[in-house]
Amino acid sequence: MKELLTTSGFPRSGNTYLNQSLNLLYYPKQEVNFNRHTVAAINKSNRIIVPFRNPTDSIASWHNYPSGGELESDVKFYIRFYSAVLDNITKVVLMDFDYFNKDINYIKNQVLKNFSIETYSFVTDSQIKEAMFTNGKDINLPRNNKEELALVKNQLQNTTGFDKCLELYNQLKAQSL
Repeated sequence: MKELLTTSGFPRSGNTYLNQSLNLLYYPKQEVNFNRHTVAAINKSNRIIVPFRNPTDSIASWHNYPSGGELESDVKFYIRFYSAVLDNITKVVLMDFDYFNKDINYIKNQVLKNFSIETYSFVTDSQIKEAMFTNGKDINLPRNNKEELALVKNQLQNTTGFDKCLELYNQLKAQSL
């Protein structure tokens, strides 16, 4: 079962939170496959879970992350990544950040529907965040300065290609319904 629930997502789209959730729900004695942030992971998989998040939030958060790059490069990465997701949509299980970080049952329902794997485990948001902390993934917990994020979000609006990011996000939303 471990190989079935592999994830790959654009950075700062809830990858670690989703992986910790999957770990607690389906693999309590072992770690789920690590975060992958590559198109190659999607291309190589038979079936892969891909979290997605509003590009305004994920790109701004990634840009402020210690390893984040230039805003234009981050926008191009988002476009490249989610264009590949849509090109491979038949083998992708989309997980909407707007739902999975608020409702664990959304994750369980998506896994059951797409992988026919049921779990009777129950976990809370607090347990997931505790697992992130315990497993050394606390750097991925929300911690951005709101003023800095607002600044980056404003810059994003005028960044070449950002309109394409929004278009891709809307396509992902439509595909996930």
